[in-house]
Amino acid sequence: MAADSDSLVASVVLRCAPANSKSNILGSGSENDILKVAVVGAGGTGAFYGGALAQNGHDVTMIARGPHLEAIRKSGLQLNSVLLGDFNLKTAATDDMDSVGPVDLVIFAVKSWGTEAAIAAMGGLVGDETMIISTQNGIDSERLLTEAFGPNNVLGCTATVSAIIDKPGVVSQNGGPGSLVIGEMAGGSSDRVTKLVDDCVKAGLAAEAHDNIVVALWQKFVFICALSGMTALTRKPIGDIFAQPTTTEMYRQVLAEVAEVGRAEGVDLPESTVEDTLATIKAREPFIIGSMGHDLIAGNPIEISLLNGRVVELGKKHGISAPANFAIESALRPHENGA
Repeated sequence: MAADSDSLVASVVLRCAPANSKSNILGSGSENDILKVAVVGAGGTGAFYGGALAQNGHDVTMIARGPHLEAIRKSGLQLNSVLLGDFNLKTAATDDMDSVGPVDLVIFAVKSWGTEAAIAAMGGLVGDETMIISTQNGIDSERLLTEAFGPNNVLGCTATVSAIIDKPGVVSQNGGPGSLVIGEMAGGSSDRVTKLVDDCVKAGLAAEAHDNIVVALWQKFVFICALSGMTALTRKPIGDIFAQPTTTEMYRQVLAEVAEVGRAEGVDLPESTVEDTLATIKAREPFIIGSMGHDLIAGNPIEISLLNGRVVELGKKHGISAPANFAIESALRPHENGA
């Protein structure tokens, strides 16, 4: 569910559009419907969404690093998905991100600790009409991207999928709906959002437009703070968590605290948010572990500051106690920088 980080040390270029195709930089007047896309952070989440678009004929460039990069250079990117099927995307590789040039769409999928470096390095990808969507967890990504590139380039987006790097060059998507909810940060509808959602749906993704994306971002934040926080805390999947009354009640308490903080921030979250979110996650595959849980188990840095720590921080701002989130933050802070 979280974006799997591949920072910008090196990049993998996926040229999956037909050789005679031309990208359609929005506003250029081209009649060609092929999008030029850059996936900044081609880990599990980025590779899943970018791979879907590439498999559907769009011109996709993926940014990766280390052994993952080398494996893609050697054998292509293998995507194994319960939603999209299994396929291999043959690729060319480069470490020169500036050579990609401006794109129609940036999918911003780095982990939180790679955000500043990624934003600093991706300026060459962003033209006047480039759309940027973030699949990151948390509620701060759109603000940071807007500060760097301006409000015209940044759309709000929530991504919900369970996808991980199985081994270098191989990404597996075994759970989650593979959804994208996209909207203008200022609210309302727009032609560019409608077109982007349509392109994503045609690529097999469960995409939809939202006319109040800030509410959607906070609904995802409620969802992911509980899922990632509780599965990381217990080192157990959701099926084991909901098998116990105590951990089920703590899960509900995490949800309630995040929703209360969101309303204090001025977000019009529905009163049914907690029970709706709990019902949604209980209906998911019992083996699901949130991205922070996967990272903790693997010894990677974790996004505790971005998630439960952020809830505690905002709670203090509004005089709201968040003991369940504080317990998760306290237990996981020693693991923040990985093993």
